[in-house]
Amino acid sequence: MASYANQLLVKALGSCRDAEVSEEVYTEVNLARPEQRSFQSGLGLRVNIDGRLGYAWSEGELLENDILEQAVKSAVDGVRGSFSQKGLTASATVPDPQDGPELLEDSIKKMQVLIQGLDFMLPSLLPHRRFVLSARILQHTLKLTTRSGERRASRRLHLLTLNSNEAIPVNDAIYSTQPEHSPAEILCRLTWRAVHSNELAWPEVSDTACVFTPTACAKLLEDFAEDLLSMRSPAFDDIPKNVPWLSPRVNLWDDGTLPGGFGTVPFDGEGLTHVPVALVVEGRLQHGLGDLSAARSHSEPPLGLAVRPWAAPPRCGYSNLCLGLGDQSMGELCTKVGFGILLDRLTPLPKHMKKAGEFARRCHTAFILQHGRPVCRIPQLIVRARYEDLLGPDLLGLGHERVLCGRSLCAPLAVRRVTLEEADIDPAEKGSDYPELWW
Repeated sequence: MASYANQLLVKALGSCRDAEVSEEVYTEVNLARPEQRSFQSGLGLRVNIDGRLGYAWSEGELLENDILEQAVKSAVDGVRGSFSQKGLTASATVPDPQDGPELLEDSIKKMQVLIQGLDFMLPSLLPHRRFVLSARILQHTLKLTTRSGERRASRRLHLLTLNSNEAIPVNDAIYSTQPEHSPAEILCRLTWRAVHSNELAWPEVSDTACVFTPTACAKLLEDFAEDLLSMRSPAFDDIPKNVPWLSPRVNLWDDGTLPGGFGTVPFDGEGLTHVPVALVVEGRLQHGLGDLSAARSHSEPPLGLAVRPWAAPPRCGYSNLCLGLGDQSMGELCTKVGFGILLDRLTPLPKHMKKAGEFARRCHTAFILQHGRPVCRIPQLIVRARYEDLLGPDLLGLGHERVLCGRSLCAPLAVRRVTLEEADIDPAEKGSDYPELWW
């Protein structure tokens, strides 16, 4: 008996140029109550009507005619494009090693061991601070049904945060696909942050040199990719092609096959097999981030660079951003800067507070550097700089040790100048740096 997805696809192809059905399921486990599981599921239909794309989503029981009618209506004002996979290599459905209740239980046990270790060590290492720990496991299954075949796979994400909001806040987080973490790694990061978080001081100047920790560098790379490298970005067409654009030290690629990567999945949001893709090579733009439609409109080959947010159609995006290595440690980069700031945790700003081509975030956690060493915390500020300056003439050096931070494998980097300004903090604004859970 044909599945609902197959029946819907056949019906849609009877009146549309092309169609695609996606079925998604989230299973979430809160480690505070692991016996209680929350489930969420939905079905999406994407259609091509005379070259215009439409999309409909349902998390309930919708008849085939209803969801098809909604998708066709949305195509009336939809963007022009095509998502046909004719002639492209698509991923086949294979047994998924992350699928199965027994493996989910194994992940829960490993996370519980990690939490027990943290609960035991934290009071001894940081006796004057009380931390609130939260941990979750999220399993995401995606099944795509298209004219070229069916693809299905699952991934499992482990999310752990530690927060101390007493006096000057200190926090840390782990977002990964594997629960294999040592409490010592987390405790080390918390300890050095806490040591320098006993007092606050304002920087003496508004334009200063700085060092990005790997955590901060990850946010720089993610914003850089979204704002400039996406083929849907207005700034993408202004990037010079086949000529030096950034510092020759900058090498950046997308890798959906990276072991342990937060965005590592067998295929992208449109079902194309993930392969490493060079984006910037020695400071020259090599390839933009483009889904099937955007890549074709720019006369570039589709290379599996589409992401699929929950309850939304695919769009241009990255899986795991990987930055090439430098030749210095973070300590050496701080020594090179001497006097400046060390950026650590950067949280988003509202879009209206950013300018085109500019990196701008709130410095939630940052430190003053004196003689190359952190001495105290900085109150929350806004940091700004042009991307082309940060990764171009103002780039002083890159670190030689990379760390996987969410969707970025990155090293610390030092830059000659960023601009600081006071942040008008809205108490109602969350300012979360929680990574998106797109496929």
